[in-house]
Amino acid sequence: MTFQELPAHARLWVHVADRDLTAEEQKALRTTLAQFLEGWSAHGAALSAAGDVLYDRVLVVGLDEQRAGATGCSIDSLVGFVRAHGTARGVDWFDRHQVIWRLPQGGDDLPGGGAWKATRTADFWAMRKAGVVTADTEVVDPLASTVGEAHSAGGFLVKRFDESWHAEMWR
Repeated sequence: MTFQELPAHARLWVHVADRDLTAEEQKALRTTLAQFLEGWSAHGAALSAAGDVLYDRVLVVGLDEQRAGATGCSIDSLVGFVRAHGTARGVDWFDRHQVIWRLPQGGDDLPGGGAWKATRTADFWAMRKAGVVTADTEVVDPLASTVGEAHSAGGFLVKRFDESWHAEMWR
């Protein structure tokens, strides 16, 4: 199963790296992740899961729990996989103090919006106050709990600032 084939009800885990991954790093991660997920199980039951790397730094793993659900031990093994990958490659997958964003359509003089950027939360809020970040700025919103919740008109996990949790924090 590929990540695109996961049903909308599939449970979702999202991890954001503290830096962009190179194309080679992404390819290697996709390979080792697929191998891990192939053997991922809960109390001996194989789990129907898939993962991918998006926007050069966002790791997503989806699990169809209608086939078999995750348990504490299986979730721990997934976290262990992500943590071990980060340790081996010098990537922090658990830094929650950054925002992935880009300018809206036509921004940075590129069709489809500007390049994705990562900014520390405090700096992001300063940019919002300065008017660099607007209601139309696109953000990666990693809080979706299912594949269906993550789909939006802007792309997978992508929302306009004013439609994301970031806007709630701004008020």
